[in-house]
Amino acid sequence: MSWRWAITTAVLAVLPGQALAEPTGLLFRVSADKSLDADVAGGDPVPNFRSGVEVVPDGAIGGAARWSDDGYVAWKAPGNIRAERGTLSFFWRPREPLGEAPFAIFRVGFADHSSWDMAFLRIDWNGHGFDAFVTDANLSRVRVSWTIDAVPAADAWRHIAFAWDETEGVRLFIDGKMVAAKQQKADLDSGLDQLGMAGRVLSPHQVQSRYNFMRGSDLDEISVYDRALGQADVASLAAKQDVAPAPAPDIAARWQAWRHRRGWDRASPPLLDAPATTIRKVEFADAKDHKQWMWKGVDGIAETTWPGVYNRSRLPGRDDYFELPDWNTYVEGGKRYDLTIPPDARVNRIEIRGAAYGAIGWQGAGKALTLATRPAGVERSVDSVAPVTGGTISVTNVMQEQPIQEIWAYDVHPGAEPDGSFKLSFTVDAAASTRVAALDPLNAFIAGRYAPDERATVIALPSSGIRAAVGAGAAAGGKAAARNKGLPIVHILIPATLGDAYPDKPIARAFDYGWQNLHAGLDGIAIDLPAMTATPGTDGLIPLEIRVKDPLWPARDMIDVSVSVHPGEARTLWLDLRDRILPDASLYLTIESGAADFDAEALDGARIRLIFKDRAEALKEHIADRFNQVKDNWGFLVEEHTASKREALYARLFGDISDLLRVDPDNVEARRYWADINYRPENLPAFVQTEAPKDVPLWAYRQLEDLKITARFVDWWIDHRQVPYGDFGGGISDDTDLTQQWPGLALMGVAPDKINASLRALSDAAYKNGMVVNGLGYITTDELHAYEEGLNSDAERLYLNWGEPRAVERLMATAKALSGVILKNPAGHLHFASNWYGARKMYREGAWEWQKPYSFTVMHAPILIGLYNGNPAARALVTGVIDGWMAHGKQAADGSWSYPNEINWRSDAERAGDGGGVSTPLQSAWAAWRFTGDATYLRPIEARLGRGGGGLFEFNENGFAALPNGAAWLAKTARKGDDAASRFARWQATGDTSALADLHGDAIADKNQRFYMLTEGHWWSDRVEMATDWLQRERLGGIALRRNQTWPGNMVSWRFAEPGAAEQVAILMPNATPEHFRVIAFNTTDHAQPVTMTGWNVTAGRWQVKAADGTTREVKLERSASTELALAPGLSELDFTLITPGEPVDQRADLGIGGDDVRLAGRTVTLTVHSLGAKPAANGTAMLVDRAGKTVAQTPIPAMAAPLDLIPVKRDIALRIPNGVDPATLTVRVALPGGRAEVTLRNNSVALASRP
Repeated sequence: MSWRWAITTAVLAVLPGQALAEPTGLLFRVSADKSLDADVAGGDPVPNFRSGVEVVPDGAIGGAARWSDDGYVAWKAPGNIRAERGTLSFFWRPREPLGEAPFAIFRVGFADHSSWDMAFLRIDWNGHGFDAFVTDANLSRVRVSWTIDAVPAADAWRHIAFAWDETEGVRLFIDGKMVAAKQQKADLDSGLDQLGMAGRVLSPHQVQSRYNFMRGSDLDEISVYDRALGQADVASLAAKQDVAPAPAPDIAARWQAWRHRRGWDRASPPLLDAPATTIRKVEFADAKDHKQWMWKGVDGIAETTWPGVYNRSRLPGRDDYFELPDWNTYVEGGKRYDLTIPPDARVNRIEIRGAAYGAIGWQGAGKALTLATRPAGVERSVDSVAPVTGGTISVTNVMQEQPIQEIWAYDVHPGAEPDGSFKLSFTVDAAASTRVAALDPLNAFIAGRYAPDERATVIALPSSGIRAAVGAGAAAGGKAAARNKGLPIVHILIPATLGDAYPDKPIARAFDYGWQNLHAGLDGIAIDLPAMTATPGTDGLIPLEIRVKDPLWPARDMIDVSVSVHPGEARTLWLDLRDRILPDASLYLTIESGAADFDAEALDGARIRLIFKDRAEALKEHIADRFNQVKDNWGFLVEEHTASKREALYARLFGDISDLLRVDPDNVEARRYWADINYRPENLPAFVQTEAPKDVPLWAYRQLEDLKITARFVDWWIDHRQVPYGDFGGGISDDTDLTQQWPGLALMGVAPDKINASLRALSDAAYKNGMVVNGLGYITTDELHAYEEGLNSDAERLYLNWGEPRAVERLMATAKALSGVILKNPAGHLHFASNWYGARKMYREGAWEWQKPYSFTVMHAPILIGLYNGNPAARALVTGVIDGWMAHGKQAADGSWSYPNEINWRSDAERAGDGGGVSTPLQSAWAAWRFTGDATYLRPIEARLGRGGGGLFEFNENGFAALPNGAAWLAKTARKGDDAASRFARWQATGDTSALADLHGDAIADKNQRFYMLTEGHWWSDRVEMATDWLQRERLGGIALRRNQTWPGNMVSWRFAEPGAAEQVAILMPNATPEHFRVIAFNTTDHAQPVTMTGWNVTAGRWQVKAADGTTREVKLERSASTELALAPGLSELDFTLITPGEPVDQRADLGIGGDDVRLAGRTVTLTVHSLGAKPAANGTAMLVDRAGKTVAQTPIPAMAAPLDLIPVKRDIALRIPNGVDPATLTVRVALPGGRAEVTLRNNSVALASRP
């Protein structure tokens, strides 16, 4: 039943008063007078990371820390700051004039989290004052915002203090006065990782300033206190004086928060009503949100959550002026969590920590049950449910995004521990010191993670034998230190060995006791709880929460279970854990209680037995769990590919993968993971290539094997990750990075309709989700993500839907909108005026006025529009911004050119920047050259080639044939070595297909070795790639699209009549040019394969096709025009040569309709016709045509101008279906008079039956 504790004076009297190391509660202080080492530190005083931060002499008091725009400094948080309550104080000087652009001043990061930036606390200049917040355990933020009367001078020091307390709320002080406060209780119990100055992220996986977060300032006298300071104390700090001694804490409020966090303010957990009780932890076999594996709600780490964290969040306080894309989430995620129970496992208890509320259901064996309903406002719930075996538990969230920090499933029943293969027995000795060498890491963890009144620690020593050991005191530290009365939590430490010893002690001999190098597996832990005399609640029960920590990572629980006992009743618990092959590390348990007088002495004499089982049997669960931990952590870390063990998540990952390989060194997938994590392909297991059939050339066989595995990869993502909304669960922003791989594969002939449907669904999802407004992203974000917020999906869509009005006009809107972002500066140059912008806002000041390399990614839209219809405004944007960049070119004495990475719009200043995306502007330079024919635009490209950059393979066209000195580059590259580029060049230069066989052999090995990671590994969607560069160059004569390589370079595309035929016909197109190319095909089937070949990067006109037998025919080829071929079994060759050039396609008129332009109501067809070409569309006709090609209705199309101003031009017209004609048999067609040539004919017809 539901009940509440009576907080009586007697109960509160046993709770702690003041237990502070410093009378003032000061935990951490950096004066920055001489260095950035902390003058006072409860934890590590030395910065964990530092870059671009120096000490300057003119601080508010003595020296100060000067943080450059691209700099950061971070100190470890444990011991130096606490999450539940505290005050952060510092003096701050803007250094540069302040404007409307917000920027982060100080951050504190979570020890772990499901959000990308992992921000626990942040203090910002918000553009008109200051914002500050702390993030609760359920992802919401307790935030205050304040507008300042007058903008501070750049050289003025201001004092800022931010105080928080989970039982009260937050307060912001400026210059000693409280300017904003919010009274709001919150659960702030979390581990913290680092604190410091960092722009973009300060977390256990990355510390950096990048993109629009690059804005430094000066800080001085950084101080952290262990409580929320009041007005008088903050005023003292602002006056450069010390604070008063800390007052007694609010015991009643802390006690209420303590009980609420564990759910004990509602009810006690189930009673242990049998002398011995078995609690088996049931590990879920799978955990999914929609189709995405989501392990963070079941990983044993309270700080991580299901669902992933939305940056465009609905939760209080999360959505602010730092607008980032949603990452690693579905748009409609966070609503239902599906957890698969192993088939033979029974569950009768479910425990949940977190704010999610709604129904807990079960499906299995053809049945569906509601097991429990979780109300709102609950932090921890324990539900005994009707027993279920196997099936799926589903938590349905009433409020999307409300998180589950952890959900546990248990099978609880009376029963004693098994005998096991043997046992190790320990007894809690509350009088013994925990200062044991083997326990040092755990003692340090406890000291850093918990407040002084939460650190009561006891040791469990061998139940017999230790006192007989000579010199056993060498490892142990004698009697326990006196304990202050604290909150009812006890940490129980069990040393893995007594052999570790401190120096300057007697030698220990003739005795040790532990599990190091033990050839057995831990089955579980039995605990004999002594009869307790603690004060029960009004229901007569003493609530307990028992947690067993992972010996590799004490912030991760192997089990966390809630029970109750009666006073005076001893009970035995058999905790049937997941099996572990224990490492050499010591074990750690905690027992927390709802009885205020529960303490270390209450556990004195408790017996703890470690029950072991056969090692081989235990390996199964150990390997499975460690592998899931590696998979989950690396799936997150791969975004940054962290490799420093000073980053806590990498340290955990390293521990997990090392432990997995320790017990299973031949684990194939683990070795593959480690090779990827450690950047060492030599660690990969051996890969054996399959042999080609004797009648199939090796180059052809391997090309097709490469193509097949790539197709399987794309199939997996469409089938196993894409949902009806259209997204893949990586956040649409990252999903559109993933699908830049789609067009090339479809154009090579692989599943074109399936891939196109997938791409169109994602493209439309971006708009359905409100991500694009008037051609630019809805969010205001950095220069790279401005492009990745759905704009890239518009470009991708056009590749497979050439001429579709929706695709063309979306790109037109972006090209037009960019004319407000790319502006002429005072020097007369066109540059990007901002690197932080969107449809609703553009910041134009200071650090955000620099044009950067990644600024050019968004040029994809004007490049494609300039290519499609030669639009002069789009082309002028491309050539103009490249002209502006090239105006900064500098020619050396040897004639070579160099160009700056970054240019300031206002001052025209130049700088190197961080080098990210350095080759991106070259894509626009290539386009400018193609648009104009002016070889001057090749200078930046030749400069990069001359400096040994990525080579001509950074460009999609066949640069060896396209560039004036391409032949020389081909010869040079062909001689270079055995890398893929050299092998490809060697084939181009000599025709030696063995080079291609080797190239694809390496690709096949790499893709097979990484296939699991790139699919079932559930990496962030923008991190998975199976490259098709060489496949596209071989089969298409150039690359259609690769991420951030934006000028289409493919000569042709293929569409096979027979499903799957693309993967059975190998194709080569050596040295293709727009005027000539050769097709070498090897058909591995026993019959001819009909195929449609479509021209793309070819010169429009009449072409001759010459077969190997000398026969010739003429065909019309141009961009998007097709011709039919039949590829005979075995080897065939066709030679295509331009005979007579025709009118360039980009200079023509163009009528266009798409499926969404055709509406049927009764027998009336309403049609929206678009003018999409370079010239006006006059005297066109709209028709209804039946299957026999007969026109059954027609009407003229009003004359339409060309969309030269990048504004859509369209007209609505109507057609009447004659009586007796079935609409399903009709196709709507539009045409110019006399069948006049258009930009494309691919957008001239829509079958009524195929409308969406």
